[in-house]
Amino acid sequence: LHWSIIIHIRILKGLLLSNMKKLLICILCLGCCLANFSQQKELKYNRPFVIFEGCEEVEDKEKCFDEKSSLYVFESLNDSLRTKLIQKSKKDTITISIRYCFDEYGSILIKESNIRSSVDSTSKDLKYILSKFPKTKPVLDEFDHGVATYHTAFYGFKIDSTRTILEAIPNFEPSEVSFQFLGKFPVFDGCPKHAENDELRKCMNQKLMHYIQKNFRSDMILSITGLPEGINSIFLFFKIDKEGNIKAANVRAPHHLLRDEGYRLIENMPNAKSPGKVNGKAVDVLYFLPIKFVVEGKSKQKKSRRKRKS
Repeated sequence: LHWSIIIHIRILKGLLLSNMKKLLICILCLGCCLANFSQQKELKYNRPFVIFEGCEEVEDKEKCFDEKSSLYVFESLNDSLRTKLIQKSKKDTITISIRYCFDEYGSILIKESNIRSSVDSTSKDLKYILSKFPKTKPVLDEFDHGVATYHTAFYGFKIDSTRTILEAIPNFEPSEVSFQFLGKFPVFDGCPKHAENDELRKCMNQKLMHYIQKNFRSDMILSITGLPEGINSIFLFFKIDKEGNIKAANVRAPHHLLRDEGYRLIENMPNAKSPGKVNGKAVDVLYFLPIKFVVEGKSKQKKSRRKRKS
């Protein structure tokens, strides 16, 4: 029997763009402004948020954007897509998450933006919503130059009791957020608080990998019979709540003892020092962590013994 632990964490990767202008846009879209730079010089804006049509005279531009864009998204859902969302959804509430990335002219950058539905099979069907998104008035700096920016929004839709009608939920706030829509990653003990998301992700990976390698009771695998040969997986599903506390959601494993071990690992994981954030607000973050180990068959064990003898 031979085992090893492999940690896989799904995150939104940076995008490689061809020229410096697009590179600057991409960096802004991923929220990677350097903390040191922001401390040296305060950034000033004449228009700090993009303006959706009809929001020019409204004081809270961000709230108006969310309300107007929610109406746009809802009205953009054609009948066939609404039917598919209703039929495929396992819950009575559907969430559509969009990470908008706008260029310095207020136009949406489709490739750098992201849209996702809580009904996974429909996410690809929603991409046309971004291609037809109305042009906004851009963010302006103190010199009235356009500034590329990003914004994350969540839209909720409720399925009625007859499961035939989809209704928009006003002022919707999601109960949980996936990592790809975070503006700020959770910060774990020993990780730099003001680091960029990419650095926080790497640091978090290292902390969790070290924790699993140190605390996973690998000796129990020797006592379990009936495990299939080859790679076996334990899937840990948990969330990091608005206070940074880690809470178990589910564990999937090929044996009940391994499932129990998965829950034990989650329950004893160190909490985050600060939670994940979207648009500056703390949110519950969904997390998925696989642990993989290899079970060798008798034939493979015999071959390895022969190699050692030779």
